[in-house]
Amino acid sequence: MALASVAGLALAACGEPASSATTDQPERVSTEAEQPPFAAVVPPDTSIAGAASRMRVPSEVITARETTLVAATAADLARAEEWRRRNWSTNFQISSVALSELKTDDLERFRADPIDTPDFEDMDTANAFLTAHDPVVAFAVGADSRAYPLRFLVWHETVNDVVDGNPVLITYDPRTNASRVYERRLLGAAMRFRTADVLHQGGRLLWDSLTQTWWRQFTGEAIVGDYTGLRLRLRPSLLLSYEEFRQSFPHGQVLGPSSGPDGDDRPDYGATRYAGYDGGKGPPQHFDGVLDPRLDSAARVLALEVNGEPGAFDFSHLISRRVLNDEVGGEPVVAVWSPGALSVLDTPRIADARDVGMAAAHGREVDGRLLTFDFIDGAVRDRESGSVWNLSGRAISGPLAGAQLPSLVHNAPFWWAWAAHNPATRLVTNPT
Repeated sequence: MALASVAGLALAACGEPASSATTDQPERVSTEAEQPPFAAVVPPDTSIAGAASRMRVPSEVITARETTLVAATAADLARAEEWRRRNWSTNFQISSVALSELKTDDLERFRADPIDTPDFEDMDTANAFLTAHDPVVAFAVGADSRAYPLRFLVWHETVNDVVDGNPVLITYDPRTNASRVYERRLLGAAMRFRTADVLHQGGRLLWDSLTQTWWRQFTGEAIVGDYTGLRLRLRPSLLLSYEEFRQSFPHGQVLGPSSGPDGDDRPDYGATRYAGYDGGKGPPQHFDGVLDPRLDSAARVLALEVNGEPGAFDFSHLISRRVLNDEVGGEPVVAVWSPGALSVLDTPRIADARDVGMAAAHGREVDGRLLTFDFIDGAVRDRESGSVWNLSGRAISGPLAGAQLPSLVHNAPFWWAWAAHNPATRLVTNPT
């Protein structure tokens, strides 16, 4: 049984109900000595967001993760004590990484508050606070399509949302440029996530409010705490310009600006704290791994994994070709790049940033027919029918108008981050 698919099991919890913590460290929670544990079967439609609790992990999960756990060293125990003094009740005895490898992110003591009750606007309203070149994370389930602007995510980093009845986590890490959408239902309950002030391999960690387990934002894998060994399920999403979203999803909704957690002034959504992260040549902050020399560390790549095989397309190569037909994991894929999206990691004011463009990857089969794509006369066309396709993988004119290419989970992170997690990646880049 896949670890991430275990559902509908009894949860053993203890402690106070919801924690109202608004910092990157939780408030103090009660212990088993203060209140005996109770058993509760959580129905599939029940949310335990905000609960401060401990879990009795299913036996099959415990057995499967045993080979991945690491023994604590004296340095690890010292780090655990330090975090406990900061009110973490994470189960530091269970970890698949050495705690000494984890770094504290003290960027101006910045606190990334999650958006737990997102408000959405129609496009007529969103036009007042977004420009055509604003990058957005686009996610759709059925007819429910939503855009999450990076100008908001660069400040909040996590949005706990429900799309067409599906609890999902939309997350963006400015350090790695990784935008991800995960299912946040786990073991039969809808979890609440937010960022921790802790990094691993240079990327942000998340924590859930139920067990205070720490998860990699980049992979959705739990690495410290009761849930270690579990992995959140990734959902396909797109990183588009706002204009491309408007064209591809004309009835979509857009996440609106959020005030602070206590009603205080909202962040300066036209600015970024990560100016200069684009274009870096050396090792990123808090990264102790080995940089893959095949590309500059801060080069952007269109990255994906198919059938267990990781692949990456160098943005600079995509820019020169616009369309690439290839295979990843034995499956035919098409990679497409288009201009029109600004970086939120370039200049202090996002409006002044350079256009880094946007890229997407899709399967190439439609109704059993394998298609091959070219960039001709300013448009992406398939050779077989001559139909024109947009970046979202939909045919917008021609004999196949209305057809949709298969969705693939892909991402556009910095090369150093993708290579650190996927060292065996096949890289498609300019021939030397």
